[in-house]
Amino acid sequence: MYSVLLASAFAFLLGFSGTIPGWWGWGWGIVFTVLAFIAAWIVIARRIGAMVHPAMARMQQQVQAGHLDAALQSLEDMLPLGKWVPMLRGQLLGNMGMLAWMANKKERALQLLEGASIRATDARLLLACILWKTGDTDRALSVLQLAGAVNKKHALLHNAWAWMLHKQDKNDEAQKLLATFQKRDPGNAETKDNLLRLQNRTRMTMQNFGMQWFMLGLEQPPQSMGQLRRAPNGFREPPKGRG
Repeated sequence: MYSVLLASAFAFLLGFSGTIPGWWGWGWGIVFTVLAFIAAWIVIARRIGAMVHPAMARMQQQVQAGHLDAALQSLEDMLPLGKWVPMLRGQLLGNMGMLAWMANKKERALQLLEGASIRATDARLLLACILWKTGDTDRALSVLQLAGAVNKKHALLHNAWAWMLHKQDKNDEAQKLLATFQKRDPGNAETKDNLLRLQNRTRMTMQNFGMQWFMLGLEQPPQSMGQLRRAPNGFREPPKGRG
């Protein structure tokens, strides 16, 4: 990343510039290099943050107004900053993929989600669900396994993972997965309920996760939910006919 290279070049130049004329020894050169790198990184991060934060706020406003195409463009305009900030590009692609899915641009959504960072948990979860619906069940489970290893306290992801295993009649694996997760998050009621269902050899239910679950497209919401919509990461699904 450009920011790391720039901070490193500045730090080495400053830290070891005094060793050649003998102003300080190599030990102090290492100390000064580390301190210079930290200072340079802070300055660069603040400068980039001053550009990223307003752009993200604008994107959120566009989503809330139902202008998904404009929001997608705002995120796309930020992609060049990914050369400066580690992991930013993967996060942006993940958000773009979720927005494209909300806008019913399914092919583009799949392409974008494929490039999402493994730390973009909601995006990786959506990718796994899309793969599951297309019949690529093994890859869907592989995506969830990797995402679950990175984010070990994401209740919906682990329950969706167990749900897929349950659908494949791998009840023992699903039960073990939820039992392990419950140890990390013993207060999660949805996990506790599904684990009890698996232990009693009954069908899992994901309705307790509300629209967070139904927006993944694996099950249809009950009619009692009406037109309520809520997208991942606080995004609100736009009114029909817009975007």
